[in-house]
Amino acid sequence: MARRIVKKIEGHGHHGGAWKVAYADFVTAMMALFMVMWLLASTDANSRKEISRYFRTGILPEGDMSMNHAAQITPSVIEEAPTPPPPGKESLDASKSIGEKLGRLAALDSELAAVVRNVRVSVTPEGVLIEAVDSGKGLMFDLSSARLSEPLARFLRALAPVLVSLGKPVEINGHTDARPFAAGSHVSNWDLSYQRAAAAREILEGSGFPSKQVTGVFARGSSQLFVPDDPYAPQNRRLSFLVRTANPGDVPAPDALKSP
Repeated sequence: MARRIVKKIEGHGHHGGAWKVAYADFVTAMMALFMVMWLLASTDANSRKEISRYFRTGILPEGDMSMNHAAQITPSVIEEAPTPPPPGKESLDASKSIGEKLGRLAALDSELAAVVRNVRVSVTPEGVLIEAVDSGKGLMFDLSSARLSEPLARFLRALAPVLVSLGKPVEINGHTDARPFAAGSHVSNWDLSYQRAAAAREILEGSGFPSKQVTGVFARGSSQLFVPDDPYAPQNRRLSFLVRTANPGDVPAPDALKSP
């Protein structure tokens, strides 16, 4: 009888590297699956439709997902504040002080009271804005004239010590409505608004306001309408005084605070 020879092989032998390729394919497939799931969870129906069309056609979509549009999107690293910071305490205190003093002036003088009713005090990013607004009753200006009415001049003389007490620089602005001058006129709304602002400066300085605290006298013409929807409204004719209480880096939010 022939003898059977059994040969034993030690160890597990050599299986090659095929399993590594298979494992790498498996990991890649799982990564792709998770990316697809993430895209589905983080995009809306319209975006998913655009992505699907791109993979079918190879054509980049138009609109919100286009490359040109994407290049204009602000990176999330540069976050924009959802709400502006609150007004500075100094601006709020100055606005309150001005409103109270104007209220006391109005209580003591009926003619000043008629003007003060048309004065608006508000907090702006630069400081406190005081606006003497024409009501159309001849209390502020004569139409197309740089002459300030006597009630307005009296108000400015009373305003001077209020501004002096604040000790802050002041910018004076003249404004007009958008009504044009007659053709061939040598005067424009720019000229008129500057002349009114310059007249206000003379009255303030003549009433004790230091000239060194005037940071500028500006002609605004009809470029900053008080009533944007009605360029010819009398309220667009006004003088404004910006009391600069904020530092250059401060950006407080506007907060309208009307005087009494």
